[in-house]
Amino acid sequence: MKNQFLSEIGKNALAVLAGVCLTLACAPFYAFPLALVAAAFLLVLWLDVTPQIAFRRGFFYGLGLFGSGVYWVYISMHTYADLPPWGAGALTAVFIATLALFPACQGWLLNRYFPKTNYAKMLCAFPALWVFFEWVRSWLFSGFPWLFIGYSQTQTPLKGFAPLLSVYGVSLAVVFSAALLVNAALRLKQKQRLAAYLSLLVFVLLWTAGALLNQIPWTQPEGRPLQVSLIQANIPQQLKWLPEQIQPTLQQYKDLSANHWDSQVVIWPEAAIPAPLDNVTDFVNEMSDTAKLHHAQLIAGIPVKSSDNDGYFNAVISVGNDGAGYYLKHRLVPFGEFIPLQQWLGRIFDLLQVPMSDFTPAKGFSEPLTVRDNIKLLTFICYEIAYPEQVLHTLKDVNILLTVTNDAWFGHSIAQAQHLQMAQMRAIENGRPLIFASNNGITAFISAKGRLLATAPPFQTYVLTSTIQAYAGKTPWQRYAMDPILLILLSLIIVAVKYRRV
Repeated sequence: MKNQFLSEIGKNALAVLAGVCLTLACAPFYAFPLALVAAAFLLVLWLDVTPQIAFRRGFFYGLGLFGSGVYWVYISMHTYADLPPWGAGALTAVFIATLALFPACQGWLLNRYFPKTNYAKMLCAFPALWVFFEWVRSWLFSGFPWLFIGYSQTQTPLKGFAPLLSVYGVSLAVVFSAALLVNAALRLKQKQRLAAYLSLLVFVLLWTAGALLNQIPWTQPEGRPLQVSLIQANIPQQLKWLPEQIQPTLQQYKDLSANHWDSQVVIWPEAAIPAPLDNVTDFVNEMSDTAKLHHAQLIAGIPVKSSDNDGYFNAVISVGNDGAGYYLKHRLVPFGEFIPLQQWLGRIFDLLQVPMSDFTPAKGFSEPLTVRDNIKLLTFICYEIAYPEQVLHTLKDVNILLTVTNDAWFGHSIAQAQHLQMAQMRAIENGRPLIFASNNGITAFISAKGRLLATAPPFQTYVLTSTIQAYAGKTPWQRYAMDPILLILLSLIIVAVKYRRV
């Protein structure tokens, strides 16, 4: 009994290690083969066990993944929201444990309905349930689509599946690849060499198909390249919202932009102007006049009071030569920009004296911002770019994607690199270049294939200027959305159910 207990502890520890492997497979580590290791380890740990044991091992896997991958929420709560260490630690632990329930439930379902170790379980049910739970995590309870296994492949041949099936298709390819390797190893152990070699052949064909798909130009360049300057002011988060810091901040952005009005577009990041629009109208008008004088456009993040004066929008405004425009943020960050279940949780945060923003989510969708030559920029604020379907559903005749963000909330952590990698995946899925403007990094220009064209050094005051080419056309993902990937997942489950006892 003691040896069995120690063995279970060891397997739970392996599950934690598998979760850490997936974090290491993603940015900023880019050890992408570890994504296969993570999925393969977890599959092996789920074979020939009860649903209860599979649940527990899935939970430990989730603790390893999210504990190592999203620990930075502690930084925002403690360092910048002034929550005491015990409070920030407790909330972070609850957050991580809640996310760990997703792989735990995945493991329970897999072994409850597919108890037998066979092809159907490993090659159909396991990949399908994995991707299904990633998709559910993207929208359940407002969604937290971080650390999908597909994000680990932005630099590998498997990214070729993204324009067809989005990051979910890439995730499916990764997990199916891992299942093929596990199946090959089991068949070799059972001396079923033909079946093992067939699994390895399918593995090679899958990766070859990804490489070939990556060569297809789903979208095409349109018009002249656009010169853009991104202002990375590197304003410390502790100072950003102090009333006495507003004027120095505005002056810093003005000074940093002064020598870059030869660019057609100058972009300031999320909440670069740390005061409501009504309070800084004169300054905005001055910058608009400066932009017009140089035949340029200024795009800047700023809070905007709602029309009913009942709250504020996290917004982006566009002023200058090509007229005025705006974008209002739709998907707010829970516990950062609003408190969910305000009636109950709000009281707790009041007792803990946690300073939280109270923004209002926009309804409907804002029109793209227009710049030179009628080029359309589709704007997103902060972690909105992490939602594949939100980007897709607002994409109409858009040439360039734009994200403005302030990741200073997360200190010198891995959050910035993870955020940028998700933006790279959005560029690949939609065949559009993407501009990523951040307060303190990682500011970057991303090609329509997801390649980093230029980056600013993080945590430094810097102006990054580059040209970016507008694109037109549609990828299959844009045309058919979630229907193909959901049909594939359903088909895999149907096959798994039909052959689960074979």
